[in-house]
Amino acid sequence: MMFDRFLTAGAAPAIEAALASIAPARDSSVTVIGDARLARALAIKGRAVNLHGVDARTIKKAGAGVTFTDTLPDRGAAAVIACGAGERDDWEALIAGWSRAVADGGGLVLVDRAPAIELARRALCAGLTALEQRVTGRWIVTSGLVGDL
Repeated sequence: MMFDRFLTAGAAPAIEAALASIAPARDSSVTVIGDARLARALAIKGRAVNLHGVDARTIKKAGAGVTFTDTLPDRGAAAVIACGAGERDDWEALIAGWSRAVADGGGLVLVDRAPAIELARRALCAGLTALEQRVTGRWIVTSGLVGDL
């Protein structure tokens, strides 16, 4: 798993493509949860990135252009990018928490190696709409819009 996390930065082009289809995220900062290398890969391309859920040692890996946050915004993020929902038994609560951080009409981008059909099912069950999936190497990038109904 540790080696897998190292490789998530390779998913950055697919994540950028997903963010391009999320209107609020096109020109706004995005929040990356728990992956400093992925945050750095997005920041290198000029995107403003907030990083959440990392320890002090990991913060050094993020580099310039990344802002650190202790708490997720309540309905304040244009988009949240997170990894690992496909491997977890508590995925419903996890995705619900990530979705609560996203502003109405913003997006949630899930990066995982689980089967695409399972990731789509989980995203739909979590209430995401306008789903899109992209394959990049061994990663599946599933994105959708968060609606506050």
